[in-house]
Amino acid sequence: MLASNLDCSSSISRTIQDPIQKNDLSELTTLFEGTEPSDSIAGVYMLEMINLSEQEAKYDLMADLAIRLTNLPSPSVQAPDLKKKALMRAITHENQITKTQDRGNLHLKLAGAFFSLEQFDSAIYEYGEAIEKFSDKDSIYIADSYFFRAQARDYQGDLLLGMQDYQTARDIYLALDDREYVHYVDGGMAILFIKFAIYNEAEKIRNSLISTYQESGDSFSVAIQLYNQSEDFAKQGRLEDQLDYLVKADSLTPFDPRDYYIESMIKLSLSNYYGEQRDVEKQQKYFAQAQEMIYHVPEVATTNPVYLNAKAQLEYSQGNFSAANQLAQQSLRAAKVSKNMDHLISSYRLLGDTYYDLGQSAKAYEVRQELTRYTDSIFAANQATTFSYYQTLYETERKEKEILTKTQEIESINQRNKANLRFIAIIVFVLIVAVLLIFLGKNLKHEKKKKEMQSRFSQELLKNEEAERVRISKDLHDGLGQSLLLIKNKVALSKDNSTGELLDTAISELRSIARSLHPMQLEKLGLSKAAEHLLDQIDRETDIFVSTEIEELKGILKKEQELQLYRILQESINNVLKHSEASALRVLFTRIEKGIELKIEDNGKGFDFSEKLNDFQSLGLKTLKERTASIHGTMRVNSEKGVGTSLSFIVYV
Repeated sequence: MLASNLDCSSSISRTIQDPIQKNDLSELTTLFEGTEPSDSIAGVYMLEMINLSEQEAKYDLMADLAIRLTNLPSPSVQAPDLKKKALMRAITHENQITKTQDRGNLHLKLAGAFFSLEQFDSAIYEYGEAIEKFSDKDSIYIADSYFFRAQARDYQGDLLLGMQDYQTARDIYLALDDREYVHYVDGGMAILFIKFAIYNEAEKIRNSLISTYQESGDSFSVAIQLYNQSEDFAKQGRLEDQLDYLVKADSLTPFDPRDYYIESMIKLSLSNYYGEQRDVEKQQKYFAQAQEMIYHVPEVATTNPVYLNAKAQLEYSQGNFSAANQLAQQSLRAAKVSKNMDHLISSYRLLGDTYYDLGQSAKAYEVRQELTRYTDSIFAANQATTFSYYQTLYETERKEKEILTKTQEIESINQRNKANLRFIAIIVFVLIVAVLLIFLGKNLKHEKKKKEMQSRFSQELLKNEEAERVRISKDLHDGLGQSLLLIKNKVALSKDNSTGELLDTAISELRSIARSLHPMQLEKLGLSKAAEHLLDQIDRETDIFVSTEIEELKGILKKEQELQLYRILQESINNVLKHSEASALRVLFTRIEKGIELKIEDNGKGFDFSEKLNDFQSLGLKTLKERTASIHGTMRVNSEKGVGTSLSFIVYV
């Protein structure tokens, strides 16, 4: 069991002996919950619970306990190796773990353990495994995995892959609107850029972070970014900018809540700056202020290369070369432990200067040679990596330009295609409209021709009708009429008065029929007189009061026009007599410009013409319309219910 690898005291062993022997996981859980997380016994209980959950094949619980173990502050489980072993045991059962979040977190925590042990290759591998194990709904953990893997690659000096992971993590955090971690990623990217002397990119990021933190009122974060950027300026030899940013950072102290470590670092950097400028007074002043802060963080005095270097610099400025040399050696050892490139270079330089001023030229030369080899190796590695980075950027930009060019070409083609499609659509539309217009035109022409044929047929029918009427009228008048007169004369000789009266009536009716079939008055007297005669007859033979205004129209119209107009008058009067129930009738025959107008008005019951618009047959209007059309005239009807009717016919000369 994992617990057997621990060096536990006998009292702890006795405390947990009974529940372990009973293999009672629930009782052990109760004991664990009764302890404080920081208690040593809490860590032992947790390890035993992991063992028991594995024995009982409760792998979901085992995974949960292994993950919780990594966060447990108990001193008994703080060793990274111990956490690593617990996590690796749980990972062996990951196929039986149901939650993707737990499977991913096991690898994420294991990667963290490798990171703590500075086993960066293994850490990078496990971060990759974590990314694979998490599902899409675990995006925050995926972002963390990319972020931490970028940091591991940062420690390995892998600029390209580190930047890729940072950017991926940043994109996910942005999508989740986790601004705090976006800023953390930005800070990591700036640090990675600085390692490879890509100062412009780092400065852009830091200045952006400074503006962001200033807007949010986070003076502590502003001071950290100002301090970091001042260090970057120092590497570039931009001393005025370095001092400006350090002074700005110092102006934000003291922080609330107090952070003595950061305050002391700012003071020490100011002390070192003034030491470089040979301003011993200000150098002493800021070092003394830093010394007061370090009282609250005593570990800085023995392990922090910044403090040791600043103290050595002060001794060196005061001419205490031997003390400065001892401190420079301590600073170099601390820098090697921290593996901080800037601290190493600074310590090497100061150590070389102290050896030189102590008259130990050989050692000074040896230290400077070592410094040269170190910086050259860094320069060579950085130069190759930086070249690769910029080459990658160039290739990326070139590909992006190619993609943009291709995209523009595709867009141009699409635009042309759209234009062509629009042109084709317009042509098709025009063709459809043209075909439709041709079709409608042909239909219209056909209908027009059909109407013309109907009109000609109606006109021919009317002509034939009139011709037939004339023939019948003549036959009745010349044949049957003469026969009736001969009979009447013979009856008169026989002095049969009653038979004579019957014959007079028959002859009168026959003449009336003959006149209606063919108005002889029209031929003999003309249109005006024939109309007056007809209306006088209506006035005499009906109860309707008839009034007329008839102008002399002789010689104005053609015979055919006069005949049709007379027939129109007859038909109109018949309609009045049959349908209108009128008590008065008025007829006007007047000359107008370019023609003659016939108007027939009555005071009858009238009708709603909109309802009867197509009912010409029942209203007797169809024949009127056809007769009017046959002489190229126009017809207007105006009628309302209870008001009467007005018919107007205009024939153009």
